[in-house]
Amino acid sequence: MGIRVLHLSWEWPPHMIGGLGRHVYHITRNLVRNGVETAVISISLPGVPASEEVDGVHVRRVDPFRFRSTGFITWVLNFNEEMIEEALRLYDQWDFDLIHVHDWLSGPAGIALKHLLHKPLIATIHATEVGRRGGVYNEEQFIIHSWEWRTTYEAWKVIVCSNYMLGEVVRVHGVPKDKLVMIPNGIDTSYIDSVSPSSGFRDLYAMPNERIITFVGRLVYEKGPDLVLAAFRELLNWNWELKLLIVGDGPMREYLMELAHEWGIWSKVYFTGRVDDQILYSILKVSDLAILPSRYEPFGITILEAMATGVPVITTRVGGPDEIVRDWYNGIKVPPNNVEEIVRATKILLSNEELRMRIARNARESVLRWYTWDRIARWTKRVYQDTLEEYKPLNGFPFGDY
Repeated sequence: MGIRVLHLSWEWPPHMIGGLGRHVYHITRNLVRNGVETAVISISLPGVPASEEVDGVHVRRVDPFRFRSTGFITWVLNFNEEMIEEALRLYDQWDFDLIHVHDWLSGPAGIALKHLLHKPLIATIHATEVGRRGGVYNEEQFIIHSWEWRTTYEAWKVIVCSNYMLGEVVRVHGVPKDKLVMIPNGIDTSYIDSVSPSSGFRDLYAMPNERIITFVGRLVYEKGPDLVLAAFRELLNWNWELKLLIVGDGPMREYLMELAHEWGIWSKVYFTGRVDDQILYSILKVSDLAILPSRYEPFGITILEAMATGVPVITTRVGGPDEIVRDWYNGIKVPPNNVEEIVRATKILLSNEELRMRIARNARESVLRWYTWDRIARWTKRVYQDTLEEYKPLNGFPFGDY
C-alpha cells in the first residue's frame, strides 16, 4: 500500500505570506508525483473553495474567523481547533498514515491528532522565534517559543531546511540530533523557465539607460531591505543610471518609502508591492543584479529563485544563504549589516559583465543539481518510510503509541 500523509499548514495558495507557503505547495504536489497520497488542511480566504483538488493534492480549508479572537495567539489556536475538526471528518473517509505539520502555527492541531488517532507526527521547523527576534522578550513570544518546543518534542522526526537551522533547533529547543533530518528547500525550475517577460515589460520599471537592482522579500527587519536602500543611496553617487526595485510588502514599507523621500532618491526607487510569481520571475529576468542581504535567514528560497532566473545574487554570510552560495563562484556573500561591502560587491559586478555572466551561469547549474522539488520530495518520502518502519513494531503497544 502507498503512504497517505496529512499536511497541516496555515499557508496554502492563495493565502501566501512567505517561504513556508511556497514550500508546502511545492512539496505536497511533488510528493503526489512520487507516489505519496497527500492532503492539506489550511485556512481559507473569501471566495476560495473550501475543498478542491490541486495537482492530485486534496485541499481542505477552514474558516480562521469562525470564532472570535482576542489576539494573534487565540486566533491561531482557534483555527487549529478548526483544523482538528476538519481532519477528523477527513479521517472518516481517508485513513492517513502520518501527520506532517509546518512550524508551530499548526503544531497544536498536529499534536492533538497524533494522540487522538495514534499516528506518528512529523514537524518541519522553518524558523524559530528566538532566531527571528534574537530572543524571547514578551509574553506572546514566550507562548510561540513554547509551542515550538512542544511541537518538536511531540514529533517523531523534525525536518529542517539547512545545517544552520539544525544547529539552531538543537540549541534553542534541545532536540536530539538523531531526531533531526536536514532537507533543503527547492524551486520549480520548469515554471520559472516557462516565464518570459512580455514585450515592453522592462520599460514598466526602468528607463532604457538604467540598470536594474532588485530586492525581493517581505519588508521586515530580518530580510534587510533597509540595507539595500542605504547601499543604493551610495551607489547613485557612483552611477546615477541605476534603478532599485523593491518587490514585496510588509511593515517596513512606509518607513522605507519615507527614507527614499528624505534622501531625495524617490524617483530612482520603485516599490512594486506583492506580485504573483509570473511577474516576480519576469522582474528577476530583466534585472542586472539581485541584492538579498538577510540578517536572519533559515534557508532563502528567493535566493534560489533569483539564481535560477540567471541573475547574479549578493547575499549575506548567515544561515541558509551561507550554505547555498559559494563566494564569487555562484554568488557573492558579504558580512551581515554591512552596507559598505554591499556597495563594493555591487560596483564590482556591475563593472564586469564577464564575471556577472559566469556567476549567473554557475548559480543556475547549482540550482538544477541540488534544489529541485522532485529530489526534495524523494528525500521527504524516505523520512516517511523510515518513520513508519520504526513506528510499526510499537503500534498497538499501550506505551508505544507515540
